[in-house]
Amino acid sequence: MAQLEATIKAKFESIINESNEQFHNGKQKESIVLLEEAWELIPEPKGIYSESYHLVEDIIDTLFLLQVFNKAYEWSKKIFITGFMRFDTGTKEFISAKAAFELGKFDLARDFFNFAFKKSEGRCFEDEDPKYLEFFKS
Repeated sequence: MAQLEATIKAKFESIINESNEQFHNGKQKESIVLLEEAWELIPEPKGIYSESYHLVEDIIDTLFLLQVFNKAYEWSKKIFITGFMRFDTGTKEFISAKAAFELGKFDLARDFFNFAFKKSEGRCFEDEDPKYLEFFKS
């Protein structure tokens, strides 16, 4: 896994810390703006940096909290260009499935849930909203 160059890493971490502060102060929208700014700091190809996966996951989680599902869906597409060295357990597909589900893209959601289920051997549904498993089983 590649390391961010020191000056970029320092700026990245500063922005993340500021984003966390905004989030904890109830300013989730401001937090997302900062997270997106941090995303732009990561050089291409972004997927070779461990920060890329966690950053996109945080953006999507915050967008879900705000129920901004269309934007979460767009970011879910980016998760596939992150975390190249991560062990693949279907997490990326599950995140994409949830975003598609919330937008009513049920065929796409079912396909993603199916991939996630196979890769995780069903564990992807643990600790998640039961509506996703109910949908998958239907």
